[in-house]
Amino acid sequence: MATDPVPLLARLIAEDTRNPGGDELRCAKFLASELARHAPDTVEVIEVERGHGRGCGAYVFARWGEPRLLLNTHLDTVPASDGWLDDPLVARVANGIVIGLGAADTKGAIAAALAALDEVRPQQLAILYSGDEEHGGEVMRAFLASGRARGLERAIVCEPTGLRLGTRHRGILALEATVRGEGGHSSRADRLVAPVAELARLAVTLDDWGRARRTLGPAGFEGMCLNVARIDGGVAFNVVPESATLSVSLRPPPGADADALREELLALARTAGLEARVAVENVPFATREPAAFAELLGDAAGPPLDLQYWTEAAFLSSVGIDAVVFGPGEIAQAHAPEEWVSIRELLAARAAFAEVFRGAR
Repeated sequence: MATDPVPLLARLIAEDTRNPGGDELRCAKFLASELARHAPDTVEVIEVERGHGRGCGAYVFARWGEPRLLLNTHLDTVPASDGWLDDPLVARVANGIVIGLGAADTKGAIAAALAALDEVRPQQLAILYSGDEEHGGEVMRAFLASGRARGLERAIVCEPTGLRLGTRHRGILALEATVRGEGGHSSRADRLVAPVAELARLAVTLDDWGRARRTLGPAGFEGMCLNVARIDGGVAFNVVPESATLSVSLRPPPGADADALREELLALARTAGLEARVAVENVPFATREPAAFAELLGDAAGPPLDLQYWTEAAFLSSVGIDAVVFGPGEIAQAHAPEEWVSIRELLAARAAFAEVFRGAR
């Protein structure tokens, strides 16, 4: 008899992996014990120190044989937002759905894969359950730097896609520029550095750059989505601020050269006499061979889907591992109060993962 993924999902929802604030290591140890039941050649739990005082994250990595295929799902969730009708860490089952924090994003996929392992023991497969996806991606970066990804050629990255193949999405760049001066009374404004004004001029330059590129990019991803997000600085109308900071984001389309775009924006800042830094840089993503993944996942995989959100498939793709995004649930439920996933999709995902495991031989 096939394993029901619903009790597994309820158990995972009860693991508090809210990021920040949760315990990824505890959840990783639980998942390691579940994976160990299926006799992998190795199963490891790795703790990852995150920067900026954010404590530790974790991942669990299991390997059968000498795999070329990776199944990856993140184990952390966002914090619970307002609007939950009950405890978000206690699963509720009603009307064919499972409600709970992380049900769709992405503990439902973890439960479906664990249930599939009860049906099929793979011979050439790696499974990675990784933390910190919802905040900084430091755990995935640590995994890739560890050498454990050596030999991997393809990856299925689980996110709520409604069991469709997510094959493209934008990247993310975040830039910051800071101007500092003496500051002082506004009666001296003509003789003082004006941090807000200097950054406002740069903001307009960058906005013009983005507007001029709104038709660039592949169909469905036209434009650079440059956003002048904020200028922070100043205390009152009659005070020249000592400093101010400009924050700008850019979402380059699939196929864009993120490095070249970064340098172009930094050069615009230098031309304005300012120095900028890149606070976040996540490259865009596109699957190289979607047909290979459609064959691997079988009839459960729907048609290709353009994703409007960023995923860690981009990290894997950037080091040469061809990836696709796939999983039960819908992105509309992710990060929302009363987050849910349908039991029908959990069962379909279990069947799809079982097909993947059968093929990983």
